[in-house]
This record gives sequence, C-alpha cells and structure tokens, in this order.
Amino acid sequence: MQTQVQSAFLPLQRMRMLLALGIFLCLLTAGCGFKMRGVTPLPFETMYTNIPQNSAFGSRIIRAIRASSPSTVITQDESLANAKLIQLGNERTRREVSLDAQGKVEEYELGLVFTFTLTDGQGNELIPASRLAATRQLPYSDDDSAAKAEESLKLYEDMEKSIADSLIRRITSPEVINAYRAPATQ
Repeated sequence: MQTQVQSAFLPLQRMRMLLALGIFLCLLTAGCGFKMRGVTPLPFETMYTNIPQNSAFGSRIIRAIRASSPSTVITQDESLANAKLIQLGNERTRREVSLDAQGKVEEYELGLVFTFTLTDGQGNELIPASRLAATRQLPYSDDDSAAKAEESLKLYEDMEKSIADSLIRRITSPEVINAYRAPATQ
C-alpha cells in the first residue's frame, strides 16, 4: 500500500518540479531584458509604392506593410503619399555552379536581387538606393527536369519571402522612423 501511495505522488511531484522550472526560466529571460519583437508602426499615414500589387511578391510586401502598420494606407496616387517605396529593380538570376564530366549541369545557383529606395513626400531620401539579395542552391538532373523546375519556383518564392521580410525590417527600423520624424535640414 505504501509503494502505491508513493508512486501516485511521483507524477504530482514531477509536475510541480516542471512548473517551478518553467516559472524560473520565464523569470530568467524576463530578467535578462529579453523582449519579443512587437509591431513597429510606421510614422507614415499614407504610402505609395510602384511594386506591382497583383504579383505574388508585391502582394506579400503590401500585406507585410499592413500587418506591421495597420494605420498606414497604401495609396495609388503618388502625390498624396507621405512616403514612397520605389522599386528600382527586381531581377532573378540562374548561374551554373558545377558541371559533370560530360559537361552537363549538376548544380545551379538561383539568385534574386531587389533594388529599392524609400523617400518622404518631399523627395528626401529615408533609405538611399539599396539592394537586398538572396541566393539558393539547386542540385540539377536532366532526369528530374520537371520536378527541378517546380523546385526552382519554390526556391524563388522562398527568396521573395526572405527579401520581403528584410525589406519590412529595413523600412520599420528606428533609423528610418527617426529620419522621417526629424525636420529636413537644408
């Protein structure tokens, strides 16, 4: 009887120990200054972009801007915008990385380069012309060419997500927000 009572309390003791450990870890991370990145609203009331909104990449950018700053309105009229996100280029590349003994491609390097600038409504640069780039490796075989074509599309989509995330981090950075709020010096 004694061993049955003790074995019934072991799971309860284990639960208490895990709960205490969990509370301790929460207090430890809070005490070290850890804070999850929250929403950083943009100071712009309106924003214009020439990125095609009907493309997958453009709609991803627009959704990310709206998610990070719900009060910012994306406008189609450039003259009404407090800020202008201008796409200067969006280029996909594919480069042969390695060949086999017969000269057939074994691996490609896929790349995506997005070039942009961000200005305020008066044309002052908040972010000068900048490049965001991403690359991925694609092993290749002629036997699986249809599957590899689909895989390359998925890799380009993954790179677009990565670049969209980087772009949002750049335009919501404290440097950009402070530059927008600071009076323009002539």
